Amino acid sequence: MAEIICENRNVKRTLDLSKIKKAAGKTLTYLGKRGFGLNIVFVSNQKIRALNRKYLARDNATDVIAFREEDIRSAGRPGFGFLGDIAISSDKAAQNAVVYGMSFEDEIVLYVIHGILHLAGREDRTKIGKKRMRKEENEISGEIRRDRKR
Repeated sequence: MAEIICENRNVKRTLDLSKIKKAAGKTLTYLGKRGFGLNIVFVSNQKIRALNRKYLARDNATDVIAFREEDIRSAGRPGFGFLGDIAISSDKAAQNAVVYGMSFEDEIVLYVIHGILHLAGREDRTKIGKKRMRKEENEISGEIRRDRKR
């Protein structure tokens, strides 16, 4: 089975990486990409701003950046592959959790879902794309919350 690798490089923010991996796994299952792997790294606003500037020519701190790979098959096993890398600003998640009245953990999970949706080819550059993506985010986060309560 492909791996979900999570790394917290933002020493200011404590994260439960096992819960994040579970949320990522649930998202992959929802999308029919259960055998696929990805990397998730949590960084500061300063670091994500540098990544945004370098790779997307945008000079601001953002919440999520997804670096998509094409569906590469690993070791010739159908259904297994690598989707890509996601960089998440846990600083931005903490700020937005307050703004939107959510828990820090729920905001982080939302960013993980958002990043995976991008890796799976979803786009949010148009109003229709944003609406579709928001709907999927809500469906997936609802499933994850229900699983946590069980």
